[in-house]
Amino acid sequence: MATPAYPLFCMGNPLLDIQVKANEELLAKYNLKSNDAILADASHMSLYEEIIQHKEVVYVAGGASQNTARGAQRCLPAKSVVYVGATADDYFRSQLISAATADGLTTEYVDIPGDLPTGTCAALISGHDRSLVTKLSAAEKLTVEHIKAEKTWNL
Repeated sequence: MATPAYPLFCMGNPLLDIQVKANEELLAKYNLKSNDAILADASHMSLYEEIIQHKEVVYVAGGASQNTARGAQRCLPAKSVVYVGATADDYFRSQLISAATADGLTTEYVDIPGDLPTGTCAALISGHDRSLVTKLSAAEKLTVEHIKAEKTWNL
């Protein structure tokens, strides 16, 4: 069977947004501001494992280009948008696939072997503010060769 082609092909850095309600104690523990967006450094690495233990965690398929793809898919007929990006073969990837699929998005995530995890963004919601802490990891490893691979190129 031939690979389906999509009217809208999107690619970028896929992130699993991990949303939780945060208090000042959690923000202070990781030296975060309540309305900020930063790239994670070594001091933030345990944040992601900590917040997935939260009882009201919400997983959202994120990253700027994937957010755009999700929005476009909501406005277009089913199976109009495909999104391509790089992930690891891990727990966060499975959550990312579930979240994207729930939004009706078709995805083709390239598996990046090695020690890098799937890209994540801790979205700590406090009042009307949010503190975003992004760990790109495997998300930033998509290459031209990945796009030119027959399976992806045919999309």
